[in-house]
Amino acid sequence: MFLKRDERVLLQLAAKDGIEEINVAIAKLRRGNPAAFHDGDSLRERVFLVQPANWIPCQGSIRPAPTQSPRKSD
Repeated sequence: MFLKRDERVLLQLAAKDGIEEINVAIAKLRRGNPAAFHDGDSLRERVFLVQPANWIPCQGSIRPAPTQSPRKSD
């Protein structure tokens, strides 16, 4: 369930060009290596180190999500 080295490089290069290129690269990677990506079933079994957003299904987390302090105006 990992990306191969060349797949990671492809994704890193896409990241330099923005979200649209990231989405194109992910679509390509999913077709070539679907096992490298979680689906709803595998996420439900996963335990995260830090609590993910509420909409991400998971079995649990080790630490709670960090609290965000309000931004101070300058």
